[in-house]
Amino acid sequence: MTKHTGSSYEGKAEKYAKKVDRSPWNVHYERPAVLSLLPSLKGSKILDVGCGSGWYAEYLASCGAIVTGFDLSAEFVALTKSRVGPRATVLQANLAEPLDFAADGEFDVVVCPLVMHYLEDWKAAFCEFYRVLKPEGVLVFSTHHPFNDWKLFNKEDYFAIELLEDEWKDVGKVAFYRRPLTSMSKDLASTGFLVEQILEPQPTKDFQRVDPNGYDLVSKTPWFIVIRAVKGMCQPPLR
Repeated sequence: MTKHTGSSYEGKAEKYAKKVDRSPWNVHYERPAVLSLLPSLKGSKILDVGCGSGWYAEYLASCGAIVTGFDLSAEFVALTKSRVGPRATVLQANLAEPLDFAADGEFDVVVCPLVMHYLEDWKAAFCEFYRVLKPEGVLVFSTHHPFNDWKLFNKEDYFAIELLEDEWKDVGKVAFYRRPLTSMSKDLASTGFLVEQILEPQPTKDFQRVDPNGYDLVSKTPWFIVIRAVKGMCQPPLR
C-alpha cells in the first residue's frame, strides 16, 4: 500500500485548520458521534491517527489520556504540536507504511477520525492498528458514508473503489477514495477486528442553530459513518 491522498493537503493545512473547528459538520456532527463510541479515556494510551490540526489530540489529553498523534503532513504536525504542547507526543508518519514508531500491543485505543478515505488499500493500515493495540483494544474511526459519496458523485458502480476529487470551500481541491460498506467490513474482518457498532450519525441541535440548511440535509442523508471495532483474539494473516 503506497497511495495516500492526504498529500493533497500540502499548502492547505492552515486553511483547513481555520475552517474545521468552526464547521458544524465537524463540531456538531462528526465529533460528537466519534466521542460517543470511545471507551473510558482517563489513563488510556491512545493513538490519534491523522491528527490534523490537533482537536482530537487536545480533547483526549484533556480527558486524562496518554496521547500519541501522527499525520502525513508536516504542516499538520506543526499545528498539533503548537496546540497541545507537551500534553501529547506528535509525530510525522505515513499511514500507508508500517508504523515503526509504535510497539506491539502499545495502545488501548486507536482513534482515526476522517482519515481512512485517503487510503486506497485499508488492509495494511488495519493490520498495523491490530498490531499496536493491546488484547481487546478498541478501534474507532469515522469516514465518508459509502452511499453518499456514490450518490453525490453520480458513480455508476457502487461496489467499485474509486479515486475522487472534490473542491472544498475555503480549502481547495482534495482527493480521496470511495468504497462500498462491504469492502469496509471485509477488510476489518480479514485483519482480525470484530465490529461492535456501526453509527450513522445524526446532527446535534447546535448544528440546527448554526446551519439550518445543513442540519436538514444531514438529518435525512447519511454523510459520515462511524465504526467501533475490537481487536479479536485470533492473529490476522501477515500482509
